[in-house]
Amino acid sequence: MDSSTPPPTPAMSPPATPVAPTAPQVVHHYHHPEKSGGVAALLEVIPGLFQVFGIGHMYAGNVGTGLIFMFGYWALTFVNILLCFIFIGFITWPLCWVAAMIISPLTAANACKSR
Repeated sequence: MDSSTPPPTPAMSPPATPVAPTAPQVVHHYHHPEKSGGVAALLEVIPGLFQVFGIGHMYAGNVGTGLIFMFGYWALTFVNILLCFIFIGFITWPLCWVAAMIISPLTAANACKSR
């Protein structure tokens, strides 16, 4: 090679991008103890004796379902009170209460198992 030509340059790699130091990542692992299906069922039955349903669902973590049970049952009770004026409410109100006393604790206990 003569002195007029520059020496060949090696293949250039792309310029390295500066990496900013990152803060250490903190991962929180919360341990949630399992909810008891028996407690959820009791929280449905005991207040259910006083016409309040849905608390066991709230305990199980289904707040929306609990509120639907609570306000839905109260709306149904209001309709049954109105039906008492034509005497059919004396039959439908206890039937609705018994149905709620069976369905609500079972679904609350199952909600605990699924979580």
